[in-house]
Amino acid sequence: MSISELPERVDAYKLADQGPQNLEGTVPSTRLLRLSESVLRLDTQFNAHLNFDRDAEHRRIVRGDVSGQVVLECQRCLQPVSVALDGHFTMAVVYNDEMAKALPADIDPLMLLPDEPLVVAELVEDELLLCLPMHAMHDDGECQIQTEFKPDDAEAEQAPVKDNPFKVLESLKRS
Repeated sequence: MSISELPERVDAYKLADQGPQNLEGTVPSTRLLRLSESVLRLDTQFNAHLNFDRDAEHRRIVRGDVSGQVVLECQRCLQPVSVALDGHFTMAVVYNDEMAKALPADIDPLMLLPDEPLVVAELVEDELLLCLPMHAMHDDGECQIQTEFKPDDAEAEQAPVKDNPFKVLESLKRS
């Protein structure tokens, strides 16, 4: 079963008013320009599931899940590291600041005028950008950087012993 590509624009107000409406599909990486500028490489597509509905207080709500893979630069060894992005969000569709301020703390505002379409890729991209780690790093032990610089025992035995130029001073000090 193949998952279809999500539409470019949807009417969030209409979808929420029609009751529970689900959109599930993919967003190609070509539509995620800001994300592509923030990473080394990214998957060809990202999965998204969006649910449009009204909550108990009759607010228009968009719940969603997004996921995908990106390649970032490890902050320890500066080599590429693959990072899985997985985000979940709940947003209320609002059209002014007063409505946004009245929302509970666990619901984010999605500012959208009633006659303005929701650009699906921008919503998915915003959530993916929020999922990026603060510091991308390989798991412990996977970095390809030498963190300790002790000579090996074999190298220490093979190194020739050099004469100490201050050895003469040591003999003068004893006498």
